[in-house]
Amino acid sequence: MTKRLKKEPDSREAGKELPTNNSESRPATVGFSPTPTQYKLHWDRGNSEYVHCGADILLNGLEGDLEGEGQCPVCQNRTRLVIANGKIDDLNPRDAIIHVVEMPTKSGKIWIECESTHIFDKEGCFQKWIAGHSSKNGQVASVEDYHSRLTARRSNRQRALHYMAKLTD
Repeated sequence: MTKRLKKEPDSREAGKELPTNNSESRPATVGFSPTPTQYKLHWDRGNSEYVHCGADILLNGLEGDLEGEGQCPVCQNRTRLVIANGKIDDLNPRDAIIHVVEMPTKSGKIWIECESTHIFDKEGCFQKWIAGHSSKNGQVASVEDYHSRLTARRSNRQRALHYMAKLTD
């Protein structure tokens, strides 16, 4: 078992160490939770881990093949998704939506407030939830659309790093 450091956004100090079932062949699990949550990952090699929010499933899918499941915070129904080769290969229900609260950091990265970031199996559940959380302004998108945005951001970041590397050679 390896350990991963958890840090607050923009923190220069490492936080408490968390156990994880990471293999050495992939990066640390984004949003790893040592305790059960509404969101669970099943990696292609059989390891399962909990993460803090629905966005964590999608972010981890950028790094490797996985199956993920999220429990709607309103009706408790499960949304299941399969990510293979960086793309959503299966999503059930197909019209699942995600509410994501993103906050930019000084470093230019995006921090996600997981307490307000959820996958909903249907629009009606989102409407019920947001009625009680109206102060949580976030993005609302289909799970597939938000995943596409994450993929595009990652591609732009990689292109920028490649360009920077060419300038310094």
